[in-house]
Amino acid sequence: MAVATERIRAVQATETRAIDVSGPQSLRAHAEAHGLLAGCAVIPERLSGEPEYAALVAAQANILVPENAMKWKALRPAPDKFDFRGADTIVAFASAHGQKVRGHNLCWHEALPDWFAGTVTKDNARQILTEHIKTVAGRYAGKLHSWDVVNEAIDPKSGGPGGLRKSPWLELIGPDYIDLAFRTARKADSTALLTYNDYGIETDAPDEAEKRAAVLALIREMRKRRVPINAVGVQSHLKTQNPAPGKGLRDFVRELRRMRLRVFVTELDVNEKQLAGCDAERDAAIA
Repeated sequence: MAVATERIRAVQATETRAIDVSGPQSLRAHAEAHGLLAGCAVIPERLSGEPEYAALVAAQANILVPENAMKWKALRPAPDKFDFRGADTIVAFASAHGQKVRGHNLCWHEALPDWFAGTVTKDNARQILTEHIKTVAGRYAGKLHSWDVVNEAIDPKSGGPGGLRKSPWLELIGPDYIDLAFRTARKADSTALLTYNDYGIETDAPDEAEKRAAVLALIREMRKRRVPINAVGVQSHLKTQNPAPGKGLRDFVRELRRMRLRVFVTELDVNEKQLAGCDAERDAAIA
């Protein structure tokens, strides 16, 4: 409990403003009272098949993100076929309950369909990526709050140029696959906030500081090239045994704001498996 109290005091000593969300009001009501978005990842089958789950999502969130339903593996059962049933279920649910939707994601090195490796080559990769983004972003044009256009493209340890992750997209297209994805997404949807999303950039640990610097360098270069990017997503997969986000993240956010970019906390969770104590002590440590 003493460690948790010290962390809370450290946060209070910064310019961070905390909002009290105790009491009977829903998280959604608290967020909307302060002009904020508070959401969760959702599974379409549960929205349509579990009334209690659907009611909880409707009451507590004002923005939804598909956990898997908009990833390539879910959408592309075959090279020439799209399956939008899950994604459509989420968008329809959100519309019916006055909620926004974040699209996740258009370009990632994971969750690729089984046919990808044997079908996508250096000769056709640009066409396949462009077609995918045009089709998917175009289907939901004007209906989504934002898109995670490129997800987790930075990994300084992998040895790619400029800290880029060695990935199928980098190998098949080259570093400009990122620009291609964003420019194609903007042509397909003129209103969604186009976002670069990444993890492991929250704390002042050396590895995270290195990755954060590489992400910032990428964003600066994209801005110089007039790539249509509107926001950066900070995933925020936190662990209670690790240092809390600190000055490095605050400076990072300030720099992005100076570039007139929005910053979203996109995948917040706190792993507290190593904590002992009662619920109150664990909750304090998480806070």
